[in-house]
Amino acid sequence: MQSPKTIQREKEEEEELMVPPLNFAMVSPGVYRSGFPNPRSHPFLLQQRLRTIIYVHDGDCQTYHQQFIRDNDINYKHFRVAANREPFVEMDHAMVAEILAELLDTRNHPVLVHCNRGIRRVGCLVGCVRKLQGWAMTAIFDEYQRFSGTKIRIADQEFIEVFKSPAHMEVQHPAAVVAGQAE
Repeated sequence: MQSPKTIQREKEEEEELMVPPLNFAMVSPGVYRSGFPNPRSHPFLLQQRLRTIIYVHDGDCQTYHQQFIRDNDINYKHFRVAANREPFVEMDHAMVAEILAELLDTRNHPVLVHCNRGIRRVGCLVGCVRKLQGWAMTAIFDEYQRFSGTKIRIADQEFIEVFKSPAHMEVQHPAAVVAGQAE
C-alpha cells in the first residue's frame, strides 16, 4: 500500500508530464506538424511558444482547443480541406498553396499545422513543403509512409507528386524555411 505522500507525488509528476500531440514532429525550424491536440498536450504546445495554429480539416474545431488558443493569444487559421479520396475527390490546389504560404511565412512562426490524426492532410502539406525544399520524391514518400503507417493513400502520394507551387504564391521570407534553416 502506498503512503498518501507517495500518491500525491505521483499525481504531481503525472500532471507535469509533457505529452506531445499524436504524430508531432518538426518539419523545419519554426514549423511543426501533428494530429489534433488534446488537453493533455496543451502544456507541451505552450512550451513551443506557438504564434500560429493552422487546422486543416473539413469539420469544426473542438471547443476546448479553441478556448486554449484564445486563452494563450495564439493566431488561429482554419482551412476546410477535404481529404484526397479515390476516385474523384482531391485537395484543392489553390487552397493548399494558400496554406503553404501561411506555413512558410515566418511572421507566423513558430507555427503548428494539424489535422485530426496528422497523417493525410498534414502529410500532403508536408510533402509539398519537402518538394519546395528539393527533396527527392522517394524521401518525401518515405516520410509520408512513416507517419501514415498502414493508412497509406495512393491518392495522397499522387497529389504530392503532381502539386506545383503557383508562381503567385506570396510568402514573407520563405528562403529560411524552404532551405530548412532557422532565421
